Amino acid sequence: MANTNNMKAIYCLGIALFIVTSINAQRQRPNMDARVAELKKIQAMELAFITKELNLNPQEAQKFWPIFNQYRNDLKQAAQAKEYKDNLDRQQKMLDVRKKYRDDFEKVVSQERANKVFGAEDEFKSLVRREFQKRQAEKKQLESRKKGF
Repeated sequence: MANTNNMKAIYCLGIALFIVTSINAQRQRPNMDARVAELKKIQAMELAFITKELNLNPQEAQKFWPIFNQYRNDLKQAAQAKEYKDNLDRQQKMLDVRKKYRDDFEKVVSQERANKVFGAEDEFKSLVRREFQKRQAEKKQLESRKKGF
């Protein structure tokens, strides 16, 4: 009889844990879906921005974007690597990646436009950062108004 009660308790505990986990996962999923959608939207905007800034024609774009995507992956790996002595060493490795890809970009577009890639990338990041800060300020202002009333 004691074993049956223990089994029932364990079974009920298991069901309760499953329910709590499911509810928590459902709460987090809409936020993750919204973040993924927002990230995809930003990536599409970046693609359009850089394409416009570099004045890429369709043939150039077809060759350029796979190289750019590989550049981004390599840059991310360089930024996240753990073997650096200090921040300066990490920055140097990232600079080395940028120099390598500048040469690769020059194989698709002119040297002048290849040099513009990094400026356009930085400019887009600044635009996104400013928009994010603007939205955060507006959100805080709205929250302040709600508290005031």
